[in-house]
Amino acid sequence: MTIIETFKTDKNLFLQTLGLCVFAAALPFSVSLIQGGAILFILAGLWRARKDNTLSLLPAEIKANPLLIPWLIYMAAGIAAAAAGIDPVRSFKALNSDLLTMVTFLGLALFLRPAQRHTAFNVYTAAATAAAVMGIFQALNGLAHGLDIRAHATNHPVRFGEIMVIALALTLSRLFSGEEISPRLKKALYAAAALMISAIALSQTRGAYLGTAMVFVALFVLKPASRRAVLAVVAAAAVLGLSLSMLNPRLRYKVGSIFMGANSAVTQTQAPDQSIGTRLILWRTGFKIIKDYPMLGAGPANVKKLFPVYCPPPYPENTVWGSLHNLYIHQTAERGLVGLAALLTLFAAMFITALRAHRAAPSAVAAWAIAIMAPYYLMNVTEITFQHVHTSYAVMFALAAAITTTSGNAK
Repeated sequence: MTIIETFKTDKNLFLQTLGLCVFAAALPFSVSLIQGGAILFILAGLWRARKDNTLSLLPAEIKANPLLIPWLIYMAAGIAAAAAGIDPVRSFKALNSDLLTMVTFLGLALFLRPAQRHTAFNVYTAAATAAAVMGIFQALNGLAHGLDIRAHATNHPVRFGEIMVIALALTLSRLFSGEEISPRLKKALYAAAALMISAIALSQTRGAYLGTAMVFVALFVLKPASRRAVLAVVAAAAVLGLSLSMLNPRLRYKVGSIFMGANSAVTQTQAPDQSIGTRLILWRTGFKIIKDYPMLGAGPANVKKLFPVYCPPPYPENTVWGSLHNLYIHQTAERGLVGLAALLTLFAAMFITALRAHRAAPSAVAAWAIAIMAPYYLMNVTEITFQHVHTSYAVMFALAAAITTTSGNAK
């Protein structure tokens, strides 16, 4: 059924699909449109359920969601940390973001249907490809004018790199799933993958480099029948990366500095550059906060308030930081060991849910969810990616889509 036919025959379904498409298209670009599209999708889904007299069935479906309890545990830990923190009002306001993420995930898992998934995946892939083109142009145009500009599209380069990794995981999952796709779509997906890999390289984001490598490893393990194709794309990606590094030697340094930075963190020696040095200072500051607020933390969104107390001037990069650039340290500082345990419980449940979905229905949809889990956890070591809308909502989208392949929504 076309969009026009849907509009004529079922306006609620049209609004629901429209909301999902806005959500998918905005994932690489706009927080407001991501959340607005998700809300429209959920509200239209509720209205359709009311019209179909199936509203009474929704509580049971929500209760059956395998991530409901882990999410509620995570939210409860956040509430406890907010109540016990140094600024409860500020912390409770910050928890609205977690609540909206949870509601969005539950709504996506509740109302996604196969035809909508397919449409949304195409829209998301096209949007991510457009963002990749924007980023590549920015970087190459900068080089043409003698400037070292990191690919970023409409985001910070680090977040942009992470956005590209998640989109690349979907693109490669569709290519290596073993499902039959048309030659035209296959060419389009390979072209999109090449552009995304180029954008990741030009973003100069070390976490995204590691995340990309982990995506390839995950798909190599998950898809034995496609291992030759995976290795061929890895080889092509390496050639592409080397070619781009010839244009900008800074890319070679970024790759090499990953190992130097890890050595600095372990041996507590001089960091190889300012970015790594700043992160090491932030992490040490986080450990100081944790020492004073071990169980329930200082409260969500309170790192910035405490930063001057635990990191006296001169501040790294002359900034009072609100992010410790490591999700696990950051959340422990703000939510304590209780909050860290809740976060790790949620992350473990996400992985198990994706793995079970893949075993039950080894499709491209489920492959995307499981392929992105390890890279996502890894990228959170140098960032608080879980707390960023562009990335967290994309991962929740992957999980919701995987869940619906094994639920009644798959029908």
